[in-house]
Amino acid sequence: MNQTDLLEPSKLYRLQLKDQHHERVEKFFDELVKKSGIDISANQATCKRLYAKQAEKEKLEKKLGNLAWLAFLFGVLCLVIVGIFLFIFVYRPKKKNIQEMLAKIDEEIKKLHSEAWEQMDPLNALFNDEMPAKLFQQSVPLIQMDRNFDRTKYEMLVNKYGMWGSSMENRSVLNLQTGSILGNPFVFFKDKVMKMVPHTYVGTKVITYTRRVYTKEGSYTVVETQTLRATVTKPKPEYSEETYLVYGNEAAPHLEFSRGPSEMNGMDEKQREKYVRKNEGNLSKLAEKAMAKGGTYTPLGNSLFELSFGGLNRNNEVEYRLLFTPLAQKAMIDLLFSDQGFGDDFYFKKDKYINIIESLHMRGRSIFMDIADFRGFDYDKVREFFLDFNDYYFKAIYFDFAPLLSIPLYQQYKPKEYIYKNTVKSQITPFEHEMLVNLFNPKEFADKSSITDIIYRTSYNGEKGGADQVHVVAESFRGEDRVELVPVMGGDGRLHNVPVPWIEYIGVTGEGDIQTANVGGNEIAFRALGNQNTIYRRGLIALQSGLNVDIKSLKSQMAKEEN
Repeated sequence: MNQTDLLEPSKLYRLQLKDQHHERVEKFFDELVKKSGIDISANQATCKRLYAKQAEKEKLEKKLGNLAWLAFLFGVLCLVIVGIFLFIFVYRPKKKNIQEMLAKIDEEIKKLHSEAWEQMDPLNALFNDEMPAKLFQQSVPLIQMDRNFDRTKYEMLVNKYGMWGSSMENRSVLNLQTGSILGNPFVFFKDKVMKMVPHTYVGTKVITYTRRVYTKEGSYTVVETQTLRATVTKPKPEYSEETYLVYGNEAAPHLEFSRGPSEMNGMDEKQREKYVRKNEGNLSKLAEKAMAKGGTYTPLGNSLFELSFGGLNRNNEVEYRLLFTPLAQKAMIDLLFSDQGFGDDFYFKKDKYINIIESLHMRGRSIFMDIADFRGFDYDKVREFFLDFNDYYFKAIYFDFAPLLSIPLYQQYKPKEYIYKNTVKSQITPFEHEMLVNLFNPKEFADKSSITDIIYRTSYNGEKGGADQVHVVAESFRGEDRVELVPVMGGDGRLHNVPVPWIEYIGVTGEGDIQTANVGGNEIAFRALGNQNTIYRRGLIALQSGLNVDIKSLKSQMAKEEN
């Protein structure tokens, strides 16, 4: 693959990359199996017996339920004494017999389950969470995937390109993947985000009153019961996860614009043509308004591109045209309307050197997996999951890159040599400090009164013993029960105060300290050294301050394991 191959990313994926990557993943998995030496046939036979026993158990449980139901029906239909006779002489022995059979099957299932896991242990031990990224890079060598956030790239993105240097307020990094495209750095972030949102609470009150009813025969009093309902809306913290791509490139250094999925998303070719004919006049009107206000917007000659891609809020026409040449427009249109990827499901924001891509498909299935997700006791299911996840991983990441790859200037523009200025004093970047903290037990640093999720903030406190000393602040909320009385008109013509219980969320913080270091190696080697109380992720470790771990010795041991 050469550099120009990526200029039409959607076409390249369809004709070449999709099938090639799948074949590469299959081959890689088969090599892992061969290296592990597991007996596939034996595991398949064990799992077959296991599933048969589980099916047998389900039938017996259903039979037991039916037996209880029949006993109940006979007890209802017959005299009480007959019902008891049936229970003693028929139901109870059958129930006991089935329960004994179930207990025996449970033991057999437990034994088969343990046997299947033991058969798969050698293969499970070979999995690590770096495999998807390595396989991706093998399929697209022009995109380098890093193991950790290189401090030079961090400093380059922050000090040269203007990216934020640590997480913004009310968000914390859960995971990240860094790398570069022809030397231009990128980061995939997965953040936990807290937002205060309005939440509606409901309260009720039952009232009773009398009313007089008049008829031809006379009048009488009626007692009425009414349930009054009231609501109050109060702020409540809501937590979500966001995954997005940040990419730095020096091309078009003054340009700013943003775009999102257009109204044309999902239209066929005829519908798009009709939409363009109907709306292209709006582009001229927008240009006239921009001119009247001293703006610079000038429509491109390609109305389909303008209306489907957007970017109409751009601030620099010259640089916009440098990016979106006719070739780039063609590739972008193909990307937006192709059925091979995810279509027009992405937001694209450019802020001078920084480009941010956030796609709808990244809001669904996560690209960040734990090692445990790959492991299992059933060879066939493990293989199916491994292939499926890696196919999705490749597709999801590739089509987040695709809008950037569609721009020739981004691939032609390589960063000037960057001299590391050593402004990052820590071994590990602030984003990775947060990532590691988020792997601890959530209750480890939270205030004891907390009733919500937690947003972690970290600060670097220097180096000691070969490790970063990091202070942790855990931001969350405690809850105070409140009641608000809301006047509601009843059927008796009077106002009644309806109590509405609600929770007032009050911010609280917990604190703690950890040590982090880059020790290298792999998880299998790391755990073999007996470090069970330490967080490990891609060569990075984190442990609570006070735990006695010789970081320098650990680095030396891990280096031997790698060699």
